[in-house]
Amino acid sequence: MNRPLTYLLGPEAAMTLLTVLVFFFCARHFSYSSRDVDILERLMWLLPFIAAPLAYATIFVPGAKSWWWLGRANVALPVALLVCANKVANGFTAPGSGPSAGVFGIFAVLCFGLIIAALANAVAGALILAEYKPAVAEWFRARRFIGCLLTALAAIPIGAAMAAGGGVLLGIYVFFSTLFKR
Repeated sequence: MNRPLTYLLGPEAAMTLLTVLVFFFCARHFSYSSRDVDILERLMWLLPFIAAPLAYATIFVPGAKSWWWLGRANVALPVALLVCANKVANGFTAPGSGPSAGVFGIFAVLCFGLIIAALANAVAGALILAEYKPAVAEWFRARRFIGCLLTALAAIPIGAAMAAGGGVLLGIYVFFSTLFKR
């Protein structure tokens, strides 16, 4: 598959499509009524469970199994989660009504999204290694249980690194959001 098509069907495109859909959905349910707030709260909790599998499912696009793709997915997912969660959180309370649960919602979306992404990173890394190193693929075929267990255990340090990156991203977001609200 040619290179531009891997970008059109890559994690950035999937996260852009999800962001557009969330913005349209929020525009429909932005009346601050209790029914709309309940719907947006459900969307807030579902967001990481929709976004992470959608972003990492693009590894099955032909020609996508590369380390470059994994880096693109690791950038696109947290940015999309932050933008979408911020948009959904804006629908919780009317303007000028004070602080809301939106900040907790943004934090929860990032935490759950990064936990799911850590598992997906471990699996995607194993798939990429198996693609480029035939010996690794053969080792995984011969030792299915141990391979699955080691892949799941690899998610722990990956998750720690992603949590550090997510903390930096959240810190940058908080800094700029407080800077521009003054």
